[in-house]
Amino acid sequence: MKKTASIKLAILALAVIVVGDSCKKSDPPITPPIVVTNQSFGQSFESMDSALAQGWVFRNLSDTANGGWMVASETGNGLPAFDGTNLLFTDYTASAANLGQTPDAVISNWAISPKLLLQNGDKISFYTISHGSIGYGANGSYGDRLQLRLNVFNTSDSIGTTSSDLGNFTRPLLDVNPLYKVEGPGDYPTTWTKYEATISGLNKPDSGRFAFRYFVQLNGGANGDELAIDKVEFKTAGF
Repeated sequence: MKKTASIKLAILALAVIVVGDSCKKSDPPITPPIVVTNQSFGQSFESMDSALAQGWVFRNLSDTANGGWMVASETGNGLPAFDGTNLLFTDYTASAANLGQTPDAVISNWAISPKLLLQNGDKISFYTISHGSIGYGANGSYGDRLQLRLNVFNTSDSIGTTSSDLGNFTRPLLDVNPLYKVEGPGDYPTTWTKYEATISGLNKPDSGRFAFRYFVQLNGGANGDELAIDKVEFKTAGF
């Protein structure tokens, strides 16, 4: 009898194990880590065709949009390129309303980078210059302003449809002269000056783009004159 009882208990225990194993959920598939390759590049904007071929996108969402970014050998006020023979240039006429000094015309003129795989430690640098803050023009001076913004949601170049929209470029990296100062600390540089931003705060490498936004609020005609960008560099961390 004892032997028979032991056998029954053993069979019951085995049945419990089998049933328990059958109730376990299968483990989720393991997602392989994202491998980041070296995507470092430089762009000195020697021609608009080469910039477009590299994947740059240019969009002007200014009030009464007029023209936009252009490649030129010098700025409208005769400032030469920093690197090579040409530069990327824009001015207050990006909003046609500013030609008549319309009080509330806003400039929002975008230059959007090629598609990238972004990670913490990546660096974006560029040189920029303005003429407005050294007293040019009938009003004596103009502040000018440039933002560097990041899209870490996807590789879309969506920026919305109006001058106040950001689209997917919701993460600010740099804001050059947000107070539209015309002189003193924080004003827009009147000699070629290098700015650099380091990407941080990402949970993992992610696809995206960065963008420059010539952004002048309240009265683009009174607060904006012109600015240029040259020698943009993207450096992948670890390379």
